[in-house]
Amino acid sequence: MHLSETRAVLHRHPALEGFASHVNDFLDTHLPGPVAEQTAQPPWLELRKQAAHAGLTGFDLKRGEGGPGHGHARARGRVLTASVPPALGRVAQGLAMFLAGRRDCDAREIFSTAHGAMALRYGTPAVRDAVRTRVVERGELAGVASSEPHSGSDLRGLRTVAVDHGDHLLLSGTKGLISRVQEATGFVVFCKIVEPAQAAVPDTGGTWLREVPLSALWLPADSAGVVTDTTTPLGLQGWSMGHLHFDRVRIGKQFLLGAPGDGRRIFDNHFSGWRVMMALVCLGAATAAIEETMNRARHRTVGRTSLATIPSVVARLGTAAAETQAATAWCFSLLERCDQDGGQMDVAACSAAKALATDAAYRAVDVALQLHGSEGYTRCTPNEKRLRDIRGLRIADGPNDTLYSVLAHSLLTGTRPTAPLVAQRRA
Repeated sequence: MHLSETRAVLHRHPALEGFASHVNDFLDTHLPGPVAEQTAQPPWLELRKQAAHAGLTGFDLKRGEGGPGHGHARARGRVLTASVPPALGRVAQGLAMFLAGRRDCDAREIFSTAHGAMALRYGTPAVRDAVRTRVVERGELAGVASSEPHSGSDLRGLRTVAVDHGDHLLLSGTKGLISRVQEATGFVVFCKIVEPAQAAVPDTGGTWLREVPLSALWLPADSAGVVTDTTTPLGLQGWSMGHLHFDRVRIGKQFLLGAPGDGRRIFDNHFSGWRVMMALVCLGAATAAIEETMNRARHRTVGRTSLATIPSVVARLGTAAAETQAATAWCFSLLERCDQDGGQMDVAACSAAKALATDAAYRAVDVALQLHGSEGYTRCTPNEKRLRDIRGLRIADGPNDTLYSVLAHSLLTGTRPTAPLVAQRRA
């Protein structure tokens, strides 16, 4: 089933056929089948480094954003960047995420610059050079630190502060629960920049901090004063999860991303696209689950009756397939519009698309698990892992209820852009 939508995308954008083959070849070599919890877990970070060697970690960037440009330039025998036309970076990233999700949701970190894109798009030349070397060329991982224990994804409620001391900042606060706390080479940290006099004023409830605009900075993981702790999540266990604690971490102002107060703009521009990417990871997992279940239904019988001829089974699989295909089409429609509009994302539509897609994917995998019977409820098959992983991605980057409300608010207040929710595809 997945081929119907990916074929449609490649039919509209034949210039991406070589790229899609490159991604599939990489996955077939390094991750040939779906991952089950009971099987040996892949070396995820090493796979990302292998992807960098194959030119699959910088294709989503334009030249002006720190990317080396498209084409198969080589250095010391290594492909620098897989061939992606400059106007199709987002669609290519979506294809890579969908194909990765078919193997495992934890494969989401293998391809593209991921959160490192914020440092590469908004950082100073020194930051861009350092992040490009580490994240794109070496395949190291960039993390993001936005959520905080007391406020979750409420960006105005963040209390991590960077006190401005003229030539440097002193960063203090706690972030969590966040992913990649042990693997990341650095983090994009969202915080509030304040003056020393402001920082000296007690504000246990964070009331006045709510009015301070959000800023963003790049923080190397080995900075003095950064302490991490980890916990064990229900799913998405291929990457560490935990807290970052900042104890007066001294950081130069050259590590700021954009200008002070640009944090919300950076967050919205990046996470609108990233939410669609996470949606496509889940939809890839869902399509794989549906395909496996359809194959099982063709070969299993109940008495003398084929499972594939039982109306209730057929209806449930059909519903799951329809919802998954519709959500996939919407996600690619948004990415195509973004590429056509020079990188501008529809924040409200992308938020709702991520919520819709992860809800649909969760229902599809739940149906697949049910139709696999007791075997599906074991760790020997991939569906129980998919279910736990997708459940986590219904919370990550904003819980689904909140994401639906973003779209509803924009419709109710008339603040939506004039573009339709689903882009008209160009012939």
